[in-house]
Amino acid sequence: MLMRMMGVILFTLIIGGCATGAKKQTTQQSDYQAPSQTYQQNTASWDYEDVQPAKKITYSTSVNLTARQIQKALKSAGFYQGAGDGKIGPKTKSAIIKFQKAHNLRADGVVGKRTSMELNKYLSE
Repeated sequence: MLMRMMGVILFTLIIGGCATGAKKQTTQQSDYQAPSQTYQQNTASWDYEDVQPAKKITYSTSVNLTARQIQKALKSAGFYQGAGDGKIGPKTKSAIIKFQKAHNLRADGVVGKRTSMELNKYLSE
């Protein structure tokens, strides 16, 4: 019974507009500006034409080594004992992988930029 009476009262208040805040508030323009507006106005004079995009720094890492040079460097580094025949066979590939593992490179057996840079250090020795 009490619940029913509360429901009727609540229904009456909702219909009457008391519970919904039916009174509209009027907004007036004031001198207050949001902080973001003030920031935008203060930085509007920035000249964006002078700003250049960041450039990617590239290093001269392209060291093209022949198969003989790879074998010579691997031999100098102590990873290859075969003859320098200029052919990348299974022994050379295995030596490349061991070299890459020892120098914390991707051990895939492919002499890419990083591996060739490391191998190039052993050619001058």
